[in-house]
Amino acid sequence: MGTDELRLAFSVAQWLIMGGVGIYAYLTSRDAANASDLGDLRTRVVTLEEQMKHMPDQTLVNALHADMKGVQARLDGIQQSIAPLSAQLDRINNYLLNNK
Repeated sequence: MGTDELRLAFSVAQWLIMGGVGIYAYLTSRDAANASDLGDLRTRVVTLEEQMKHMPDQTLVNALHADMKGVQARLDGIQQSIAPLSAQLDRINNYLLNNK
């Protein structure tokens, strides 16, 4: 083996090693980015879980729905009791406008 062949062999070995180092660096940086993204996702999930703890459950929603039905029934009753009063007020208003 001559010096030219040794230089060529070392040059090829150098390129192979540099290529391996480059591939290794790429893979480790990608893993670091994935780990960072995973950490961000974990933080988001924990935040969502904390917010879900404060959300009303189905029994509370059902109770609120029943309360709203009760309020609506009371409002309907008030509206029915005000309707005759409104008619009487209109008659009184017409009487006062026409007779005074």
